[in-house]
Amino acid sequence: MKIELQNQDFTLFHHSFEVLGGSERVAIAVLNVLKSLGFRVKLITLTSIDKDKIKKWDENFVEPDEIIIKKFPFKFGIYRALFLSLYTGLPNSFSTIGDITRSTYSYIHFPWSLTDNLKLIDNKYYKSEPYIGNKKLRMYYIPYKYMHRLFFSKNKIKLLANSDWTRKILEVSGYSATVLYPPVYFNSRKTINKKKDPNLIIYIGRISPEKNVNFIVDVAKRLNEFKFVIIGASGRDNEYINSIKRASKSLDNLTLKLDATKDEIDKYLSVAKIYFHPKINEHFGISIVEAMASQLIPVIHKSGGAWYDIVEEGKYGIGYDSLETAIDAIKEASKMEIDFSDKIAQFSFNVFKEKLSRIIENGYY
Repeated sequence: MKIELQNQDFTLFHHSFEVLGGSERVAIAVLNVLKSLGFRVKLITLTSIDKDKIKKWDENFVEPDEIIIKKFPFKFGIYRALFLSLYTGLPNSFSTIGDITRSTYSYIHFPWSLTDNLKLIDNKYYKSEPYIGNKKLRMYYIPYKYMHRLFFSKNKIKLLANSDWTRKILEVSGYSATVLYPPVYFNSRKTINKKKDPNLIIYIGRISPEKNVNFIVDVAKRLNEFKFVIIGASGRDNEYINSIKRASKSLDNLTLKLDATKDEIDKYLSVAKIYFHPKINEHFGISIVEAMASQLIPVIHKSGGAWYDIVEEGKYGIGYDSLETAIDAIKEASKMEIDFSDKIAQFSFNVFKEKLSRIIENGYY
């Protein structure tokens, strides 16, 4: 039965807006949809919010009616998220924290609690997931897995997955979910420069170990004739960021742009020919679609939602699975032209808004 929406309260949970990336795009879009439906929205998060910074970064940001900050004294990423998730058992609530919660709706960026089940759909690359293949991170992760299972196992809530690849992990774990692709903002992009530089390669995203940004350094060392630009948001791992800084200073063909403005990002998107994405098992990859909207050829690892949902196993870009194949893929991409207009239409903000509005108005199917 259709619910009466006007003037009802709705609570949105999101862990942090300190670093602005894909999950924050989704949180802002959900906030926009809830407000457009007439809800009074309360945002519960863990850190203070710089509204002016967010407004400049995302034109679809609207202010919530109320903001509540829950303090968590430690900076342990997934445990901060777990802490906030404990508050999510409210009626009319939406979580963009990323994993399964008690909210009415949980948007799943990746179900970290089910990481071990990745091997059930991808036996080849699942050990590349840091919480599986990295011994130190594995020890860090294991308590989270069992604590999450204790508090949230088989909750009867509505799950929305950011890709069909993510949905399959949920499915083999005993959950059902509907795919709702993240919103990508490309309608405001400036006119595309038809004279692309075939030797200019860019990456846009967070600079952190799980994004495998150091692999770009390895590739750049082997392709002196190409120019690489890492356009990164500062993460929380200063040691890792400094290692990328040192690498960029030691290589003439590698540039690091930290916390670039929207105009700077638009400039690089307008002139570069190739978008290189280094992460294995990327759950979706908003920056990949943004690059495709500016007619960059994506070079993507043959895994995850980026490969299966966005690039469609090579239909809309080139895949690689090693250093050597990455080098070959970049050389091939520099000579390619692909029309992405039909593909990227399904990832627009308007499509996201229409689909989520229907889900909330009519119930979950």
